[in-house]
Amino acid sequence: MPRKPADQTVRREDILLAAAAVFRERGYAGATMAHIARRVRLTAGSLYHHFPAGKQDLLLAVLNVGMDTVIAQLEAILAQNLPPAETLRRMIEAHAMAVTQNVSVGAAMVFEIRTLIKLPPDDPSAAERDAFLARRDKFERLFRVVIERGIQEGVFRPVDVGLFTKALLGAQNWIGVWYREDGKLRGEQIAAHMAETFLAALGCFCSKTDASD
Repeated sequence: MPRKPADQTVRREDILLAAAAVFRERGYAGATMAHIARRVRLTAGSLYHHFPAGKQDLLLAVLNVGMDTVIAQLEAILAQNLPPAETLRRMIEAHAMAVTQNVSVGAAMVFEIRTLIKLPPDDPSAAERDAFLARRDKFERLFRVVIERGIQEGVFRPVDVGLFTKALLGAQNWIGVWYREDGKLRGEQIAAHMAETFLAALGCFCSKTDASD
């Protein structure tokens, strides 16, 4: 199939999805710009036209778009000012659904962040890496705030909030590693199970209807 010239319209979203898929299949170290370019029928040179810094730039873009999308969803849920249990339920479900809808991005969150963490301070991408890590910290804080509020209001049992949140998010992110579209459970079912499991771990056995009353 003919390759597209650099000036032909190629959606940024398509390039990022292709990059995420290649990173998942080959790992960051094994992926090349040529592998990614073939997924969107570009030459490697044309792909550099879109991402001059190469695959490191692409990895950051993949991680940022995934993180920004979920943060926007979580902030919309928080803005509804629902009770802590229902807020946390919806946040867990939104996060789990986001991972099942694009497992390649979810897998990158698990396996490829360490590539960025290892960047030396003088690396050209270090500032962008730091900005992404700040987004990741914000993402975690959104969950921590709700769990802390639930504990303060007596809805959740006292837990180490930092440890609990990391366990929750670790389990959620790992969905991107094992989830299969043709598997036994759909994304919605997995999201519901995850929410029930972690709410129960907080001592909240309320149903969806009870939580929103």
